Amino acid sequence: MPSNDRFLPVFLDVSGARVLVVGAGFVAGRRAGGLVDRGAVVTVVAAVIGEIVAAAEARGELRVSKRPFEPGDLEGADLVFAATDDPKVNEAVASGCRRRGIPVNVADDPARCTFIMPAISEGEGYTLAVSTSGRNPGAARAIREFLDDHALELSVRLERGRRRRHLRPAAGKVHIVGAGPGDPDLLTVRALGLIRGADVIIHDYLVPEAILSLAPERTPKICFARRGATVGHGAAIKQTAIHEAMVRLAREGKAVVRLKSGDPLIFGRGGEEAEHLAAAGIPFEFVPGITAAAGCAASVAIALTHRERASSVTFLAGHEAAGKFEGAVDFGTVPKDGTLAIYMGVRRAESIAADLEKAGWPENTPFTIVENGCRPGQRLFRGTIGGLAGIVRTGGIRSPAILFVGESAFPIAGAEKRETAAAAECIQQTRGKR
Repeated sequence: MPSNDRFLPVFLDVSGARVLVVGAGFVAGRRAGGLVDRGAVVTVVAAVIGEIVAAAEARGELRVSKRPFEPGDLEGADLVFAATDDPKVNEAVASGCRRRGIPVNVADDPARCTFIMPAISEGEGYTLAVSTSGRNPGAARAIREFLDDHALELSVRLERGRRRRHLRPAAGKVHIVGAGPGDPDLLTVRALGLIRGADVIIHDYLVPEAILSLAPERTPKICFARRGATVGHGAAIKQTAIHEAMVRLAREGKAVVRLKSGDPLIFGRGGEEAEHLAAAGIPFEFVPGITAAAGCAASVAIALTHRERASSVTFLAGHEAAGKFEGAVDFGTVPKDGTLAIYMGVRRAESIAADLEKAGWPENTPFTIVENGCRPGQRLFRGTIGGLAGIVRTGGIRSPAILFVGESAFPIAGAEKRETAAAAECIQQTRGKR
């Protein structure tokens, strides 16, 4: 759409520019001071010299010719300001500049200007100019005052932008990035910057579309994982394919983001992938994410530690890697006065419950399961470990889900949390056993 404004917004470099200011009153003094601050070489011509200009001359900041304006004063000027209280003088300055092709500003007279001075708001690292093309200077000042009132917020936003410029992933490098538990709002600033700048993203099914959509549409997004069991021969083939893809893409000079649900160094196989990259001579870095235990606990108001009920928190894997015997975790060695956060334990819920009781955990010890934590469709199940296996069977709980066990494992009463009808039904089934 064509603009109705004849003035093009620009910022001029006036460092070293020869600038003539005709007039030496308050307005002219402000103009001269701003020019001096920006490195201009300023000459003021006026029959009467005001206090601001006189003080600047005494400091050696500008040169003053105390006399009326003469057309010859325009020779050699790069920029001219007319700010006298005599319209005839201002018109003579403006017409002389137009004949010579010199940009000119006439104070409070936009019709005679070839450029105008906007209302300026300045802060750390920025300068903002507001203009109404001279038609409504009061409104321009009001907008400037609004910006000045929000200077701190503007500076913070500029700092965020500055940091994001340094968050771009490096070519030929693999960034092993934690995507958090599923809510895009829980991504770190660095993770977001790397996702937006990636040449290619390698991810698994646990990374939701809401996070993948933050990457540019043109960025290839390769999913190697499949739903279902993550142990055994199939998982080994999948992990090998991931290793090979990361090396190949990095050697092609691409900036690779390996996006992993939660935190890559907490049951995320980030260590294995980093070891493979190091052996292949590929540079890499880890970018931590909010792990499922922290994210899911917060989403349902579980305090993983509590001064009165839980003095520690222990992260455990509920399934075992290929080659390890079933139930390799010795529940007798983990603190009973703390909270257990058991990842990937849904398929072994019955044996986990048996192992806990065998290790001396009372059957009325509280537990909570959070399914699809921090995602749409989140469900919550709670009870005591004596009824754990039954709840998993009747609730139809599926991965991703995390199991919390311990005296602090119940959600804090009164906190906002999402419970579906199915979750409420399961809670009722075991509440009487506590």
